[in-house]
Amino acid sequence: MNNTINLVAVTFDKTFLEHSWVWLQDEEIRDLTMTPNFSKEQQINWFNSLKQRYDYLIWGIQFQGNPVGAFGIKNIRSNSGEYWGYIGNKSYWGKGIGKWMINTSIEYASKNDIECLYLRTNYQNTRAINLYLKTGFIISSIEDSVLWMKRYV
Repeated sequence: MNNTINLVAVTFDKTFLEHSWVWLQDEEIRDLTMTPNFSKEQQINWFNSLKQRYDYLIWGIQFQGNPVGAFGIKNIRSNSGEYWGYIGNKSYWGKGIGKWMINTSIEYASKNDIECLYLRTNYQNTRAINLYLKTGFIISSIEDSVLWMKRYV
């Protein structure tokens, strides 16, 4: 793709909420992101809670104006936070968006005194693990089927 210039991090609004509902109903995406089943009501309650939260940052991803995924930093405490992200539109998998999401998060963390980003992923998610390693994350532990990684900003 290398059209990362056409990628934009935007406010995660109700449009992205609706797309995320569809994306996260996909069994493969849910498995790779370790997302538990949730109801529409739970999703709306979570979305409504974002306005009051200071420990959770979320952005929607647009490519040429089209919603393709979401990413952010959650569980922000003092100088660390948990990176997370997914590309919900599978036709955009393998096109460099994941690297852009990580780099955008690292840039935000650097500017906002977040010194360490950590993440967790399904240990079978080899594509994501390879990307995380290439972008400077190191494996910090493995618990059951969850691989924990961290990166200092």
